[in-house]
Amino acid sequence: MPHEHDNTQSILRAVLYAGVFLLLGAGVFARYVGPEAARSQRWRLWYLLSGGFLLALGSTLYGIYHVTWMLGDTSLMGSYLLETGQGNLLLIRLLLLLGLLVLSMGWSGLDRWLYAPLALGLLLTLSLTSHAGAAGGLQVWADLVHLAFAVVWAGCVLALAVVWPGTRYEAVMRAIRRLSALGLGSVLLVTLMGVYLSWARLGEIANLWTTPYGQRLLLKLALVALVVGLAALNRLWLLPRLEAKRVRGLRTVSLEAAVIVGVLGVSGLLATTEPPPATNQATPTAIRINETDGDRQYIGQLFSQAGLIHLYLDIRDAEGNLLEGGPPLRLRAELGTEVLEDAPIPYYKSQYHSALVARKPGDWQVALELPRKLTLEFALGVKP
Repeated sequence: MPHEHDNTQSILRAVLYAGVFLLLGAGVFARYVGPEAARSQRWRLWYLLSGGFLLALGSTLYGIYHVTWMLGDTSLMGSYLLETGQGNLLLIRLLLLLGLLVLSMGWSGLDRWLYAPLALGLLLTLSLTSHAGAAGGLQVWADLVHLAFAVVWAGCVLALAVVWPGTRYEAVMRAIRRLSALGLGSVLLVTLMGVYLSWARLGEIANLWTTPYGQRLLLKLALVALVVGLAALNRLWLLPRLEAKRVRGLRTVSLEAAVIVGVLGVSGLLATTEPPPATNQATPTAIRINETDGDRQYIGQLFSQAGLIHLYLDIRDAEGNLLEGGPPLRLRAELGTEVLEDAPIPYYKSQYHSALVARKPGDWQVALELPRKLTLEFALGVKP
């Protein structure tokens, strides 16, 4: 199955985003936006921070397991982490998560100097393992800016909604004023970077409503517009009334936080959806297989994802039914002197899955040897 339909990957990415936003949102709020409110509700903020850490850690660890499970051998986790670029980034992410947790415990006097670089490093691992990382260049830095200011704004809104109950009025108001001042610039930068990234990935405006990536992007944009509308309402209507002590205000902030959680969920789905291919893309990264040989049909997909070459294949009869059993196949991929081979066998009836670790990016020549001396040859682009 192509990775845009892999629900596990989408769920893991959404959980990862939620964890990172909770972890860094709590950290930024406690240090820069609402330190007074954070001190008065330190245990609530600690629950938020530790919960975010566990979500980010758990989704990353299970993601590593999931990749090696797809390779067919979970004992390869060590090799995957140490010998592939994707694995190296995930290992760095795990170390950064631990470092940020230690800093948040107050065990180090270097918090002031280390927190921001470590937080940006963590966000960079997200950018480099996303569509931006596959494209490289300016998209990586645009995605990093997009994430960083989204954390400053949206992460702090989540933290504010958690610490608000029971916090003194003066401390809440100081936090709201600072967050309101940061919000305008953050929303502007998040919007600008988001527009650039969307334009770079969509290619043409028609892809916005004619492709799965564009349709999911529209859903995200609708939720973001709702969040921005609530933020504007809070700034222009709620804040003056809070200052006059005429309203409590927690409900609208909580609603804004709830919609932000929805945005993170859709972001996870969008991050695991393949953007429409560029019109000038010479070598595809996904190839559909639909071959007929006598009374047999070979239906599936060959695609690359995160340095892996995946093959999903069904062998069916003339009526489209899976055969009760399938013969062994042979998959071979070459790039220069690098040669990868596998002999996949059915995991169910005549359904096959194979995954090869392509340590080098480039245009791989892939040959699939089928029964009856039928060989299919493809050129497949593999990105880092």
